[in-house]
Amino acid sequence: MELTQRWSFVILSFSCLILMTPISGYINAPSFHETEPNVTVHSGELAILRCTIENLGPKTVSWRKLGPNYLLTIGDMVYMSSHKIDIQHKRDWKGLNHWNLIIKRVAPDDAGLYECQVSSAQQLVYYVQLNVLDSPPEPSAGLTLEGRNIVNFNEPINLTCLVRGENRAPEDVDWFFNGIKIVSGSSRWRNRVYITRERETYKKEFKSQLLIDNSNFSDTGVFVCRASADLVKSIAVSVLEAPSLKPKKNRDVTGNNIHGKFISDEKNSSKMLHGFSLQLTFIIQLIIQTWSR
Repeated sequence: MELTQRWSFVILSFSCLILMTPISGYINAPSFHETEPNVTVHSGELAILRCTIENLGPKTVSWRKLGPNYLLTIGDMVYMSSHKIDIQHKRDWKGLNHWNLIIKRVAPDDAGLYECQVSSAQQLVYYVQLNVLDSPPEPSAGLTLEGRNIVNFNEPINLTCLVRGENRAPEDVDWFFNGIKIVSGSSRWRNRVYITRERETYKKEFKSQLLIDNSNFSDTGVFVCRASADLVKSIAVSVLEAPSLKPKKNRDVTGNNIHGKFISDEKNSSKMLHGFSLQLTFIIQLIIQTWSR
C-alpha cells in the first residue's frame, strides 16, 4: 500500500511537470517591445532602426532588408562590406535588450522594409520601414549671434542676431548689455544705437542688427540677443585704444631714406656752391690786379 502511494506521488509530480512546461516556456518566451515602426530621414543623415526585446535569453538577433532579402547582421557581426552599416547593442537595467541597426549617410536606395528577427522555433520578427527624403534637411530652430569681439576706440560695434523658429518666424528679439536691456532712446544710447528688425515669414526667420556708433571704453562688456527663454546667445566685446600712428620714413625704390638723401644732396650742393664762389672770387681778384698794372 505504501509503495503504491509513493509511485502515485511520483507519477502525479511528473504529470504536473509536463503540464507546466509549455506554460512556463510561453511565459518566458522572447517578445518585442514596440518601437518606432516608421522612420523617415533626409538623404545623408544617420538612420537608427530600433529593436527592443524582452526575455531574449541566449537567442540571437539578426537584421535583414526585405526585397533583396539579404542578411545585414547576426548578433554583433556585420555581414555587409559597406562601412555604412553598424549594429548597436545594449542591455538596460530593466533587462531589455536593444539591438539597433545603424545606417550612416543614408541614400535613397537604402529605403525599404527591414526585419529584426529572433532565432527561435517560432518565427519572431519585428518590421521597421525606412523612408529616405532625397532633399537636404531644413535648418532646425536656433539662434546665431555674430560680430567682432574686438574693436578700436571710436570704431562701430556691429552685431547680427539671426533666429529661426520651429513652426513660424519669431515676433521680435531683445538686446541686452551687461544684463540691462538696450533702449535706443535712453540717455546712454541716444543718437549712438541703431537696431534694425527684419521678419521673413516664409523662411521662419527673424533678423536683427545692433549698430553702435563711435564706441568708447564703457562699451566693453557682454551683449546678449534673446528671442525666448530657450533661444539666447551672448558675445563679449572689448573696446581697445587705437594703435598710435607714427610717421613712416619715406624711402625710394632701393630702400634708401629719401629724407636723408635730400639732406645729403643739400649738403653736397652747399659745398659745391661754396667752392665755386671761392674760385670766382680768385678770378675777379686776378683780373683787378692785372688791370691795375
